[in-house]
Amino acid sequence: MPTRTVRTVPEAEAARRVEEIIERRVRCGDPDREKLGDEPVELVAYLVAHRRVSAEVLRRDVLDALVLLEYARRAVPVLPGRLDRLEHRVLTLGIEAGLSLGELAAPLGLRSRQAVQHRLLRHAAAERGASRSEVAERAARRAEARERAWLDRHGADLLSCAGRLLAHRDLLAGAAAAGDPGSEAVNTAFDASPAGAPASEAGAEIAEAFDELAESLSRVPAGPRDPHHAARYVTRTRHLAARLRLLLADLAAAGAAAAVPAGHPVHALLARTARLAAAHQSAAAPPPPARSRP
Repeated sequence: MPTRTVRTVPEAEAARRVEEIIERRVRCGDPDREKLGDEPVELVAYLVAHRRVSAEVLRRDVLDALVLLEYARRAVPVLPGRLDRLEHRVLTLGIEAGLSLGELAAPLGLRSRQAVQHRLLRHAAAERGASRSEVAERAARRAEARERAWLDRHGADLLSCAGRLLAHRDLLAGAAAAGDPGSEAVNTAFDASPAGAPASEAGAEIAEAFDELAESLSRVPAGPRDPHHAARYVTRTRHLAARLRLLLADLAAAGAAAAVPAGHPVHALLARTARLAAAHQSAAAPPPPARSRP
């Protein structure tokens, strides 16, 4: 996989972009503007969630948002999985709003539309559970039969683990916020009290990742063997598995499991879920290219 290019964005430029986004949304009468904040990553998340503005406003928002994400990669302590998810959504929004790949390149510090296309392919590959590389579509199709066979055997277990993991959302978000098994945040999480939701950045990001997982799980259709649902079942289960792997990676980066007392059943659930998610990724990945003989 090629090394990712990260544009260096001065703090002053990031602050200017934040101000321009806020002023633009106020000027255009954004009906959701009371929810606007001034923290770069949260502002980008707002932009992709609140789109009841003109296409021209969206296009300008997208260009500013991409700069803010580049700034965040160097200057804001945010889990990388969240930044990748936001970047994919912002790029997709930009294309839907009418921006060309060439126009999207400059804010990312890229030199060509092909580089943006490769970035989109890597994000799309991650969404479907493949590695972040420009995987040929033909190879992906060859892997589909293996993936379908794997889902026939293990798909129900994967979905069950995802559902059971969602029940531990408050516990793991609280553990990520605290990072200490004896801390008040972890003990509050055990009480499963909404009032005890973690306030730290890591806890809030883990909670958001859980919410995205819940959304993905709700979109997986029942009755996967029904011919009318089979293709949709595979696509949406693949999307869920990709989000599940990103969540597991973010939990590991935040040290959430280490902050949960030993012996808690969530440890076994995390291990089983990780095995299933990794096995699905292996089943869905295209085969490596054949080596030419000397």
